[in-house]
Amino acid sequence: MKKRNILDYWNMGSSIGLCTAAGIVLGALLNDLTLWLSLGAGGGVVLGAISMAYKQKK
Repeated sequence: MKKRNILDYWNMGSSIGLCTAAGIVLGALLNDLTLWLSLGAGGGVVLGAISMAYKQKK
């Protein structure tokens, strides 16, 4: 069985979903859900774009 890299499973959707979920949790803890939801989704888009550019380069 071939050992797989995390980038084989990582894509733009998983990046946005994971960061948005983290933003929801932080927003619930800090009582400002909309701000942290937006920051989490925005961070997920940036992280996803960077990882996709790295994946295409490699």
